[in-house]
Amino acid sequence: TIDPALALTWPNIEQRRCLAEILGWQRVLARLPHRVIDTDADPMIGTLFDVDLPDAPQSRFLRVLCGTRREFVLPVPPDMSTALDANAWTYGLDRETYKPEVRT
Repeated sequence: TIDPALALTWPNIEQRRCLAEILGWQRVLARLPHRVIDTDADPMIGTLFDVDLPDAPQSRFLRVLCGTRREFVLPVPPDMSTALDANAWTYGLDRETYKPEVRT
């Protein structure tokens, strides 16, 4: 029942980040325009995009589809340039090392 707009306007920035994580970045970011940086053909690798958050312009996120067919939006570092790079980063790997064969 919490309005996702609170996660964009709450005065304390750390509490704002926590609220966004509790609500889910997908719900919060749905209220904002975004710029697609890269989209992988595999939806489980995802779509990399930028969003201008209050106090954090050009924040970068990765939208992915998990094995359960649920969609997640994950914050990633601003230097990620492809969805594959960002997805590999979420596992602590680089794109050369990250070679998923089977997803469950």
